[in-house]
Order: sequence, then C-alpha cells, then structure tokens
Amino acid sequence: SIVGLLAQDPLTRQAWLPIYFPEDTGAGGRVPCSLGYHWIMRGGYLHVHYPIRSCDFYRHFRDDIYLCVRLTLWLLAELRKLHPIWEEVKPGFFSMWIGSLHLFVNDYHKLFRGENNR
Repeated sequence: SIVGLLAQDPLTRQAWLPIYFPEDTGAGGRVPCSLGYHWIMRGGYLHVHYPIRSCDFYRHFRDDIYLCVRLTLWLLAELRKLHPIWEEVKPGFFSMWIGSLHLFVNDYHKLFRGENNR
C-alpha cells in the first residue's frame, strides 16, 4: 500500500509503514523494537525516518540500518516501475531515532578487546 500511495501522490506526508500496533500487545505482549518507517519525497530525494524503541548495538544496529536502507531502495525501484516522476528521484536522507541504544558488558569486551571482532 505504501508503493501505491506514493505512486498516486508522490508528495504525500502519509507514507508511514507501522510495525507496532498497540492493540496487539495485550497482557504480557511485547512491544517490537522497530516502530515503523516514514518515507517522504522532497526536492527529488526519497528520505526515510526510522524510529525504533530499543536497539542492541552489538547484535542488531548494523542490520537495522542495512534493512531500512534496502527497504527504501526496493521501494524506490518499485515506484520507478509505476510512475515516471520517480525515474529522477534519488535516495535521500536516512534518519533514525533510538530510544534505548545499548551495549552489554560482554559485548563491549568483544568489540573493544578484539574478541570475535565482526
């Protein structure tokens, strides 16, 4: 639906893909780390904002960034198939807000003492 929305209205401010639905949590439910993705096209660039609740720096930070950017590139490729205006649009700014970016002590040692450097 995001592809269709942006193809129909390239300047929309409503291209939001929610990951979190509060009604899904219920008693004992778990709030996902990723909250959603917001795309906006301005000045020939498709920008993405990616708010997340919590992120493990060692295990997930790089993957979260990579997957968001890849999703944005996929979205742009799909849009180019549907509407000629998107042919000239380039990937824009990537912004990310993380409520809790954390690194556990054992992982800190792996990163900064040379153990299992990835």
